[in-house]
Amino acid sequence: MGDHSLYKNLIFFLITLVSLNLAIGFYKGISKSYKKQSERVNYSILGQEGSKKYTSKETVDFINEANEMIGIFQKYNFSVDSFLSNQKSNFIIFSSLPKDFMSIEPIKERKNLFINTLLPIIFVENKKIIDDRKKILEWWRESDGDVYSRDFWPSWLFELSEKYDSEEANLGNLLMRVDVVPISLALAQAAIESGWGTSRYLREGNSIYGQYTFDKEKGIIPEKREKGKEFLVRKFNNLSDATRSYIKNLNTHRAYEKFRQERRTMRMNGEVLSGKTLATYLNNYSERRTAYVRDLKKLIESNNFMKFDYMEFNN
Repeated sequence: MGDHSLYKNLIFFLITLVSLNLAIGFYKGISKSYKKQSERVNYSILGQEGSKKYTSKETVDFINEANEMIGIFQKYNFSVDSFLSNQKSNFIIFSSLPKDFMSIEPIKERKNLFINTLLPIIFVENKKIIDDRKKILEWWRESDGDVYSRDFWPSWLFELSEKYDSEEANLGNLLMRVDVVPISLALAQAAIESGWGTSRYLREGNSIYGQYTFDKEKGIIPEKREKGKEFLVRKFNNLSDATRSYIKNLNTHRAYEKFRQERRTMRMNGEVLSGKTLATYLNNYSERRTAYVRDLKKLIESNNFMKFDYMEFNN
């Protein structure tokens, strides 16, 4: 009787042990699968239709690792050279940088991947602004340059003025806000603000331009925030949203009024919009002020980012 009871207990123990191992294995499998999914980086391919009009060419796909990202750029033949040569190359829009981005060696290759990732995003967001700008200019020409009360504006123009936080009836002042940020400048600021893609804020919230917010639902608490300060580093769903917000910040915030005025002057003089020149007017972007501007200009020059400012948006 005692042996039979011992045998039953042993069987029960073994069954329990097997069940526990199966449960642990299942949990680890689920956890691993969830982690892998959470590390996915979505991307889409934009192909050209006509003159620099980019449309979605394929359904959204994803990668998990930096090497896969490099492979995608190679597969679709996108590089700085193809971008600069104005070829009809495919633009790859990635949602984020992969979690293992910092493991890429050598550093030069990591920087190249950073540039390849940001170039199409900055270009496409600027192209959207140029499309808005062209629409305003065409309507203004048709109205012989007259100034109309906002009450007589077409609905699309009123919506555009709200989009760029403008309440004026003067279309010239609206156009001062509806303009591109030079690619060289956007790249340089992204590199500085994110440490060439290595910052914690970029990893956790796609915050590539270091923008602030006071909304606790939309921000990340800075590590070295002074006591009593409440600002947060704003997080974004993807790099495109972050870039769009950054450009709007320069185009609408009162701190960058001189930046916009100089850009308009350059437009009126038929000059190329130079990121290095316009960087002069961004001392309010950082508490480091003139030192920040100096670093921006140095980075633009040392990496030869000026070459990107000659890209045409058909404006």
